[in-house]
Amino acid sequence: MLVMAVLLSNTACSSPSAPSPTATPAVSLPSVDRSAGAGARASLNEITGELVLPMSAYWYSDRENVIVNSAVASLIFDCVEEAGFTVAPWGGGGKALQDGRYGQWSRKLAAKNGALPEIRVIAGVMDEQPERPVLSAEHQAAETKCTNSVGRAGLPELLEGLVGDSSVQNQITRNAVALTERDPEYLTFRQDWENCLAENGLTLTEQGSWSLQSSGTKEDEIRVALLEVDCKDSSGGARKPYDILAEYQAAQMKDHQAELNALAEEKADALERAKQILRDHGVADARL
Repeated sequence: MLVMAVLLSNTACSSPSAPSPTATPAVSLPSVDRSAGAGARASLNEITGELVLPMSAYWYSDRENVIVNSAVASLIFDCVEEAGFTVAPWGGGGKALQDGRYGQWSRKLAAKNGALPEIRVIAGVMDEQPERPVLSAEHQAAETKCTNSVGRAGLPELLEGLVGDSSVQNQITRNAVALTERDPEYLTFRQDWENCLAENGLTLTEQGSWSLQSSGTKEDEIRVALLEVDCKDSSGGARKPYDILAEYQAAQMKDHQAELNALAEEKADALERAKQILRDHGVADARL
């Protein structure tokens, strides 16, 4: 179970629900002219809850993360089998959460889930297998040893928000979030939204958050979430903070394009290597 638990954890991180702006740590911010990124827009899928920003091109997508994790798992399982243990193939599916750093933004999903994020199921590259039996202590030890020895197998972990990540792509992403929170247009949007909430009798769970109080029933959670989106629409549109974020990302990217081009090539190479590993383990191209 150890290997699968580790890899499922990584896969679930592919598109996390971001913390509220109040949780953003203090950072030394560069001076960035947002107009340099004018025209950049976020892509918000109101049905699936998927968010795509300019910097998304330099992180693994949910599907790409499943492919890479499955390749790593295949190499770990090879190692375990070489140690004399039988390993059942793993389907390698995962889940990804709707981004919620600015609260609920989809009217369709608000009507379905209230303020809760939509959970997207990411299909695995192989068919799901029956639950594995309880492993012996020796088998568990072999999996632990193989997990440590294989590591990431040279495949970079290109996921947003990893602890300790000082890469240029994470710096751009982190700076954009902090710059957005200080942007005059964003602050006006937020204040107008809060005024609208108050006029409709709604209360934040805490100052600075994007969460609203409700009675706790499913019906009231949906009612509150729909009013939340209504107030965003009347304040400039639920997508506005994401579009501001997109412009701050794009404005910074222009000064780092050579580094980002190299990163895009590294990502493409990693994905092709991961796909070849899976082909070598019998996965058809139609599943990749």
